[in-house]
Amino acid sequence: MTRILHLDFETRSTVDLRKSGVYRYAEDATTDVWCACFAVDEEPVEVWTPGQAVPEAWVRACAEGWEIHAHNAQFERVVVTRLLAPRYGWPVPRLEQWHCTAAMAAAMAIPRSLEEALRVMGVPVQKDMEGARLMMQMARPRKPTKDHPGLRWWDEPAKVERLIAYCKVDVEGERALGLRLRRLSPEERAVYLHDQLINDRGIKLDLGLVHAARELTANAQAMLNKELEEATSGWVAAATKAKDLTAWLAAEGIEADSVAKAAVRSMLADPDTPDIVRRALEIRQEAAKSSTAKLSAMLHAVCADERVRGLLLYHGAGTGRWSGKLVQPQNFPRASAKEDVIQFILQCADAALVSMMLGAPLAIVASLLRPCLIAAEGHDLVAADYSNIEGRVTAWLAGETWKLQAFRDYDTITGYTPDGKAERKGLDLYVLAYARSFSLDPAEVDDQKRQVGKVMELSMGFQGGVGAFQNMAANYGVKVPDEEADRLKRAWRDAHPAVVQMWRDLEAAALEAVRNPGAVVRCLRGRIAFRVKGGFLWMVLPSGRPLAYASPKVERAEMPWTEEAWVPCETEGKAFFLYGDAMLEYDAERRRALVEQPAMKEAVTFWGQDSKTRKWSKQKGYGGLWTENAVQATARDVMTNGMKQAEDAGYPVVLTVHDEVVTEPPDGHGSVQEFEAIMCNLPAWAAGLPVAAAGWRGKRYRK
Repeated sequence: MTRILHLDFETRSTVDLRKSGVYRYAEDATTDVWCACFAVDEEPVEVWTPGQAVPEAWVRACAEGWEIHAHNAQFERVVVTRLLAPRYGWPVPRLEQWHCTAAMAAAMAIPRSLEEALRVMGVPVQKDMEGARLMMQMARPRKPTKDHPGLRWWDEPAKVERLIAYCKVDVEGERALGLRLRRLSPEERAVYLHDQLINDRGIKLDLGLVHAARELTANAQAMLNKELEEATSGWVAAATKAKDLTAWLAAEGIEADSVAKAAVRSMLADPDTPDIVRRALEIRQEAAKSSTAKLSAMLHAVCADERVRGLLLYHGAGTGRWSGKLVQPQNFPRASAKEDVIQFILQCADAALVSMMLGAPLAIVASLLRPCLIAAEGHDLVAADYSNIEGRVTAWLAGETWKLQAFRDYDTITGYTPDGKAERKGLDLYVLAYARSFSLDPAEVDDQKRQVGKVMELSMGFQGGVGAFQNMAANYGVKVPDEEADRLKRAWRDAHPAVVQMWRDLEAAALEAVRNPGAVVRCLRGRIAFRVKGGFLWMVLPSGRPLAYASPKVERAEMPWTEEAWVPCETEGKAFFLYGDAMLEYDAERRRALVEQPAMKEAVTFWGQDSKTRKWSKQKGYGGLWTENAVQATARDVMTNGMKQAEDAGYPVVLTVHDEVVTEPPDGHGSVQEFEAIMCNLPAWAAGLPVAAAGWRGKRYRK
């Protein structure tokens, strides 16, 4: 039986770990280890401090291939590799030996933090919060004083001993937690190890462009502040002076409680806003672009070799999708500056000249963020983005046959125009969705209707209603009254009967599984299964990977009123809708009377992290939620399959951004067409799923 070594470190540095990430942190000369606490299997916790010999247990663990467990194991692993090995002679274990209890918790939709995971899983060992406060203090140097201006640490023996005691408790807690968590399956463990490899590689920064963009940002903000001061007759000296701007607005007859983003947008949308006020608000809006803060994030995190690492968080969402860290490339602006613009900025960061030649300087800065990520010398970036993968998976799971065929037809290229644009057998899906919803000839769907069709497609697949449509519509400049949004919703559902049925089938299967613990309840032609086991509801995906929902129950719960299905009367042609557990004849006045009232119905409740507050709280399951989880998780499994095949074919993955995979092969290796084909080579479990990917190759990251 393989032995397990449980490990935790306490460290110190002048570098801010939250901003730098562990890779930059561990390589810094000021970073050091206060102590390492470790335990082998169920043996007592031992302690190592700098100056002592390398622990014999660690030497044996590395030599004999023991498992090494840690909570957020990437931290311990990188500290070993970048600090303890070169400075103190610790041997370096293989990547495959590392196991992360935070990753195991995340795969069960349990909070990643050790404190929260211990509490949620009911582990008797709880986090030492007093010790945690001391740890935060000792992680940073003391403030310099007149008598002691140099670098000093909190190294009093009593504090060090208390910190060691805290570290020991963390080892005991991680060990106890690991016994209660489900281990990653071999397939999922391979994904985790690949994630670690991707984070280790990182991606190179064009530091020259980063610094030029920062200089342009500073110049542009100074220019905007000067203009704002002039526009407000000296009332507001800088766009960051929110109170001063609010006071000036009041003097101009504009009552505003706030000048936050939403309030500024609202005032700018008001046609009665005076021109001078409008310009001041536009300056505030322009100067507040958050994307420019990413330039500072890049410089905080970049390593000595000019690569930025640790940008991905494995299982950042409950569905298994990645989330971003540090630079957060997942929310980069879509715009990507062309090479001529980049070269202009590298030569000139004068905001006035940039404004005259290229446009709003801070918008230009935002378009430089993607190009700041570059290929290393002798390499290219080769990337591919899955096309509407969630819409395709939704249709595939539901068995919406007309739509599956529409995707296949659209993917079939019949030729190319003289300018190289692909000619396709099928129609644009947003055009087709609108046309089918309203029984129109696709030729009647103009650009405006296509945009409405796009919003319908993006907002309604997961049982979205008027609110979901309007939220998505705001992102695409589509404006319709709520009554029209409601009509669009009903038309979309009429055109997608199999998707609507999928919502019902998933909800019914989840309810049946919770009512019958231990029973396997299958639906959607066996592609999805539910089962309650070990205090969790498990949704088993087509890939075989399960999603977890803690402490499931069937309860009567208040649900926001939703028109779940339209059912025509067989004899009288009347329309009905479901309200809670009742089916009522449709009547516009009745609907308006009910729309604000909560409906009581039986639903599966479970405990999980709220997607907005991140707090551990009771959640309510419904057809749209189960659908969203199944679709997004299945899309992720398609992507991880493609990532593995890409790696095997000589395309080293350096980044994933939503449905896009970015690799860094040597110059001349492969082709975009080959890479697209690799990403679309599906496993057996995804047979019949129409996928497509659009790729590119270049020296800079772009959209």
